[in-house]
Amino acid sequence: MTKTEAVIRSILGAVRADIRPLACAVDIAVDLMFIRGIPMDDIYVTDDIYPEAAKNFNKMSGASYSAKTVSRRIERLSNLCWDTVVSIGLVTEYIGAPIRDIHAPRDMIFYLAFYVYFDAPFFAVIRQRPALLF
Repeated sequence: MTKTEAVIRSILGAVRADIRPLACAVDIAVDLMFIRGIPMDDIYVTDDIYPEAAKNFNKMSGASYSAKTVSRRIERLSNLCWDTVVSIGLVTEYIGAPIRDIHAPRDMIFYLAFYVYFDAPFFAVIRQRPALLF
């Protein structure tokens, strides 16, 4: 199990859902932001993350899943992560601020990417290193 999968499992627990698409999306976001140095605002999940994630998953027949199929899985899992974090009262621990809602599943991908890469919540990292936003 990768570190990203472990973080997602720490939120969701032993759910039956396959968490690998979300873990893959988070890992791609980490690579784009922190390895390649692309600012978060310049990353488009529908163009930069979902198609890359789709390349990593194949059907039993060997054919690849479409980016649309993988994106729906990622979005469902992102929303499930958010709902779970809210329901168990761990928004501040994983996000770093008592926000009420995310605007889109994309937000959860980036929050998790910061948490995985820095071992700290998004808003705590941004307070210490605001240059990461640009």
